Amino acid sequence: MNLAHLYYFRKLVEVRNYSRAAKELFIAQPTLSLAVSNLEKELGVALIKKKRNTLELTIDGEDLYEAVVVATNALDHAVSLIRERASLEFGVMTVGTVYSIQSQAWSEAIRDYREHSHSKVQFKWKQGTTESLMHELKNGSVDVIFAGVLGKGDSDVASIPCFTQRVALVVNRSHPLAGRAEISLNELRGIKLITYRNTAGPFAVEVNALLSKGSGLNVSCEYSDEITLCSLVTADPDVMAIACHSWLLDAFPDIVPIPVKEAPTDFHTFYLSYRKRERLPFAVEEFVSFMKGYEFKNASPRSGGGDMMISPR
Repeated sequence: MNLAHLYYFRKLVEVRNYSRAAKELFIAQPTLSLAVSNLEKELGVALIKKKRNTLELTIDGEDLYEAVVVATNALDHAVSLIRERASLEFGVMTVGTVYSIQSQAWSEAIRDYREHSHSKVQFKWKQGTTESLMHELKNGSVDVIFAGVLGKGDSDVASIPCFTQRVALVVNRSHPLAGRAEISLNELRGIKLITYRNTAGPFAVEVNALLSKGSGLNVSCEYSDEITLCSLVTADPDVMAIACHSWLLDAFPDIVPIPVKEAPTDFHTFYLSYRKRERLPFAVEEFVSFMKGYEFKNASPRSGGGDMMISPR
């Protein structure tokens, strides 16, 4: 049975006019008539009967039409999915990242994905804060993000733990403490400390939990990123900062990061987040699947000690 003839038959039944159906199918009317005639010969029954100026289906014609609608709808849907998958396989996937995660460990994860994947998808990168990236993820501006999570997370977003970062006391290179291999919070009483703001963002819980382990600390929680914190420490040797040990700290030659004794190695966690829905685009699904099984390393610079591995989930 010729598939094209089935589509011709469906169109003819829908418009009930040979001339109009042929025009919409971009074929000659005799071609359409011959297709219907061939279907009737193959099935051995009449499918259409003429009645005055209109066309009516026979009982057999009605049965065939119902089957053709189901079959062609299913076929059209499958073709649409395949074409979408193919276009995404060779298309673009937008990945959002916070600035501080783009360390060597992060680059290695992306490289390993490219080597593993047979996809020809092109990446488009977008940088921002956890707050801005989460907003763009939810409105569909990005496909996946590497960032923190806000509060208790979001019911519309799935988040997979990936990289972790250590935390450090950031001091000016000229300060007497710059030569220390480790520092305890209780040694910092009375010293002017600055850190991330504690009213919003993913650092609030971690910073508050860490600072609660010290006593008599003079901490200003007003800043949003490591660049601002390090800039202030560079400008004033009497100021020290509690900051995640990201690669951004290496951009400041006049500061020294010192491990904090009370802080866990996995002080801050970054997640791969994506929108929850029944079916992810092929490229996004493959990317997420790979990252779910990937062994991530601590995103802090390697000079600070051994890498922490996050086991596959």
